[in-house]
Amino acid sequence: MPASVSILTPLVTAAPGGSGVAQVMLRNTGTVVDQFAVNLVGDASAWARPVPPALSLFPGAEGTIEIHFSPPRSSAVVAGNVPYGVRVTCQEDPEFSVVEEGEVQISGFSSVQAKIVPRTSEGKRKAVHRLELTNTGNAAVTAELSASDPDELLAFNIEPSTLSVEPGATGIARVKVAARKGQKGRGSRRMPFNVVVEPGGPPVNVDGNFEQKPKASILLFLAIVVLVAVLVFLLKDQAGALPL
Repeated sequence: MPASVSILTPLVTAAPGGSGVAQVMLRNTGTVVDQFAVNLVGDASAWARPVPPALSLFPGAEGTIEIHFSPPRSSAVVAGNVPYGVRVTCQEDPEFSVVEEGEVQISGFSSVQAKIVPRTSEGKRKAVHRLELTNTGNAAVTAELSASDPDELLAFNIEPSTLSVEPGATGIARVKVAARKGQKGRGSRRMPFNVVVEPGGPPVNVDGNFEQKPKASILLFLAIVVLVAVLVFLLKDQAGALPL
């Protein structure tokens, strides 16, 4: 075997958006000067690089290569231990290849985005909105949902009131809004409300509106009934007046 390889830091801790370093020891066990190339395999290879990527050693000599890990701050890199492999090849023996394995411990971070769809609803007494909660962190979150309006004109029912969302996924809850009283005037009434998302960290506030439409008055209903009755009477009278 032309070389021996050992990872001196088998477990490295790296925060998303940060960095971590592992050291790899190479020893030339052959009888000639050789150049050893290092490549990374596994999931961590997408955000890791060897420094330097190659090392020349005399027979019996040792050298160190650093593996620099830079995991992105993204839900695609899930919190936990991520395995990786260090593959070493040499110039003098093209068939030689050895892989040593280690792990990167990725710390978790919390980040969520929330929105109300539609932002403004319409109805005489009630409407339904959809709360979309997207987990942009790298660890699962469980969020508590609640709603209120500043003038206490609305009643709320949120189903479910607790959302568990995996990294990169979106959870949906139905926000049912109901006016406590009907609107008697001619115009509509806009009532703002707020949904609070508590994912275990800083709360996220989402604003919405309910546009309450007025009820049809009894006088308008009676006028329509009278108008229909008059039209029916006139049509019958006109039909009776036609000559035979």
